[in-house]
Amino acid sequence: MMTTTLLDTTLREGELFRVLKTGAKVELVRRLADAGLKRIELTVDYPPRTTREDVEPVLKAAKDCGQETVLHGRALKQDVEAAAKYDAYGVAVYISPTKLHRVHKLHGMSLEEAVERLVEAVSLAGSYGFRYVRATVEDASRFFVDGEFQTLVSVIEKLAEAGASLVSVPDTAGLLSPRTSSQFIRSLRQSTSTPLAAHFHNDYGMASPNTVEAILEGVAEAHVTLMGVGDRNGIADLYEVVATLEDIHNIHLGVDRSKVRSLYSFFGKIAGLRLPWRHPLSDEAKTLRAGVHQAMAVEKPEGYMPKKKLELDFGNPVFHIGVYTSHRLVAMLTGLDPGDPRVRAATETLAQRARERKNGLRYSDLRDVLKSMLDVDVSPDVVERYMKHERVYLLAKLNPQYDVEKILRELAAWDDVENVDEVYGDVDVVVVGRLTSSRDNIVERFRTFFAEGIEDLKVLVAD
Repeated sequence: MMTTTLLDTTLREGELFRVLKTGAKVELVRRLADAGLKRIELTVDYPPRTTREDVEPVLKAAKDCGQETVLHGRALKQDVEAAAKYDAYGVAVYISPTKLHRVHKLHGMSLEEAVERLVEAVSLAGSYGFRYVRATVEDASRFFVDGEFQTLVSVIEKLAEAGASLVSVPDTAGLLSPRTSSQFIRSLRQSTSTPLAAHFHNDYGMASPNTVEAILEGVAEAHVTLMGVGDRNGIADLYEVVATLEDIHNIHLGVDRSKVRSLYSFFGKIAGLRLPWRHPLSDEAKTLRAGVHQAMAVEKPEGYMPKKKLELDFGNPVFHIGVYTSHRLVAMLTGLDPGDPRVRAATETLAQRARERKNGLRYSDLRDVLKSMLDVDVSPDVVERYMKHERVYLLAKLNPQYDVEKILRELAAWDDVENVDEVYGDVDVVVVGRLTSSRDNIVERFRTFFAEGIEDLKVLVAD
């Protein structure tokens, strides 16, 4: 099987969803490199919308980290020439030769004209000495879906002859499923020896599994972003692709899993995004609610969660104290025998209180019941290890002269911060985080660290 290189395009495709400030991009590049991402993609500058000052610092940071940087542009002479002004590893040029795009986007351009534009851009890029030249046949999957597969093969061969290092065959409109993605890439691999790049959009929620299938079929390069961000509802998610291949197929793509959660956390904060509850790295992904699940998980959590996710991503599951709480969980937390009638009684009390609260119990509720009914003081460290953290909202009104960017930069490094938004109105900054019982919890740390800038602070704890 061909070795696949991951290309992280968070700073190109992802910027179609959320544009980041230059300093944040530079730090993100360093963190991507630290996590093992060796190839990234940026958009070439488009003056006056973007300038060299937007690209150069990020490119330099990537080079300092030893990354291969690809500059992405249109199949136009000016875009290739703009890319050639930088010390970049490679360039990617694109155009769509499908009839739908040619008629409705490219003003009736013929297939021959579209292909020739791409061929000329590839040849020009090669003349500048780029070590990597990628030709992107935008909307390529439509050729396959519409029964024009041989046309696509012919286009790929012409691009290879022009000097393309590899040809990207994106599923631009999200038309494929895992089965058809596999068929698509396999058919191309059987029809051409040209290295291929895979880029799948997530319109039906299948970008990540489609990318996994493409890698299993031997593409040379696969495109991913953090959280799957990209145009519309995005492309393949870095974690979903990496973890699936590593844990299920035993294929390692060079990503350091121990760095991925913190990488996602940092990106979420600088981009103002939170992981959806159903994302495999979310807190919900490691939370067990059913009593029978909890009863087994206190002894063998891999009965309800993949063992490698526990080892590489989570460490241990967390347990929701709700109406279905297991008495075995209570026994584990207190060190008492699960058969002790008092343990069952305490569990029933917890379940009843959870029913009244509707959303489960807080740390303090749990500890109060266990103390009053079982005379057991459960360590806060134990509770916080196995229970979901309480969510806290900090609404800060700042001194008008205070540098908001200082707060945003600092909070991006705090592990217990989930999200930060600069807002306008009665407050200036809204912080969402995880509240612990520690004296150095997020609330006290925020008050102390930014004391000189805070005019007023409201603290809200989610029920």
